[in-house]
Amino acid sequence: MTTLAGVTPARATGTRDKTGPKPRGDLLVAAIVVSATSIALAVCLPPLRHWFMIPTTLTGILIGSEAVRWFRRGTDVFDPRACAGLLGFQFLYVAPILQVALDEWVTHIYDPPPWREALGTLAILNVIGTSLYRATVTIPSRGRRQPRRSRPMHMPTFYAAGVIAVVLSLIAMRYEIAIFGGIDGFVAAMADEINRVKNMRGMGALILLSEAFPSLIFTLVLVRWRSTFAKHVLPLAALVLALAVTQFFVGGLKGSRSSTLWPLLLALVLVHVLVRRISRKVIVLVAVVMFAYLYIYAFYKAGGVKAIDEVRRTGTVQGAESDTGRDLPLLLTADLGRADIQSVVLDRYLEGRFEPVMGATYVNSLFMFIPDSLFSSVPTSKVDVGSRLLYSPGYEDGQGDSSKIYGMTGEGIINFGLVGGVLSFVAFGLAVRAVQIYWTSAVQSPELAPKLIAPMIWVVINAQGADLDNTLFSLCKYTMPVLLLVFLARQFGRPEAPTGSAQPSRLLRIPR
Repeated sequence: MTTLAGVTPARATGTRDKTGPKPRGDLLVAAIVVSATSIALAVCLPPLRHWFMIPTTLTGILIGSEAVRWFRRGTDVFDPRACAGLLGFQFLYVAPILQVALDEWVTHIYDPPPWREALGTLAILNVIGTSLYRATVTIPSRGRRQPRRSRPMHMPTFYAAGVIAVVLSLIAMRYEIAIFGGIDGFVAAMADEINRVKNMRGMGALILLSEAFPSLIFTLVLVRWRSTFAKHVLPLAALVLALAVTQFFVGGLKGSRSSTLWPLLLALVLVHVLVRRISRKVIVLVAVVMFAYLYIYAFYKAGGVKAIDEVRRTGTVQGAESDTGRDLPLLLTADLGRADIQSVVLDRYLEGRFEPVMGATYVNSLFMFIPDSLFSSVPTSKVDVGSRLLYSPGYEDGQGDSSKIYGMTGEGIINFGLVGGVLSFVAFGLAVRAVQIYWTSAVQSPELAPKLIAPMIWVVINAQGADLDNTLFSLCKYTMPVLLLVFLARQFGRPEAPTGSAQPSRLLRIPR
């Protein structure tokens, strides 16, 4: 098999409690912390003295018990289930409370519902859904003591295929820039907030290919010199920084913050699995930097270069906030939450204002990979459904084209009503459970291929706050290139070395 030549595989931490029942103490800790927090907030903030806090608190306790896993000693900092719990706690507990406390709501929709009542109804659905989610992820699995042996990787093929992929990606990027008339035209087009999406329409496949080279180069370099990076931190930090800067210019200029943050985050996961452990202190520092980036870059996303120039000229963000409408409350509730938009969708459904589209938006998500010329018509998109749901009757007059993200639960309600909303938690639980099982096996395996694949599928933990098209696009954009290299390298694998042929003297213990 293809082992980690020059580096010992990192021993997994906290792997005994991945899919089986978790310690009862997690639920008790979450109950105490979340209940005390809710009571204190209700005492201090009059708008929170409302019945919606009861189901919201129950949801917070249930998902909070998953988040507590991350703080438990021995749990991997990138443990998929624990990380999904942290994100879920933000989406299901923190964001709804901030919506009311900050009085921050989705704007420009017609006939908005009584917000606190709508949030309360959504929270009741979330209590049921989160209970099913926890039941799903805690189903015991029949784990193998020894990871299944897979076809070995042929490393020369891996590197050769990687170099070819990088060259093709660079050619695609050069072609994309040429479409806009060169570097200046490309930057100007990407900074045009009004027409940016229209300028890139029909370029999905080209964008996927052109934006692949930074992550591919990072992966090739990290794998090739992993023993050196395990010994020396500074070259590793320089490699990660180079990826962040390159990815910003490749994807960030298009107004997509995720095009910079997700490749960087997945790169850190790959470093953690393949080279050396990343501590919780580093994770917290990275989280702070990413949060600051989300906040500052939102000005460019909404106002282009002019908004950034305003911040630079005045030395403050007040002017940019006023011009773009982007501020910290909006970041905490809209970018890092889906509570208000999901509560509107649920309220509209319960009042009978729309009929579920019976999976149409899910099917439509698959068509983004198929050229328009092959089909004269495609199923209803979430843009059309969401626009009519949020902005009708204005949308009938050509106004209010929706670009909202509804999250897994919101899209489930749009497609299959209450059943879809509840079952979305089960689907997410099954996905997290599958990723958790593979992750546990991969970090324990001495083989290289599982360690390359595990970080790529780790991106699924964000599916709860995304729609299906967002999840599929992320998987294709950040996962497929590396999976393709692994597949090609396995196709040309050599016979496995006899058991016991590894030379312990050549192994380097990974620094903790």
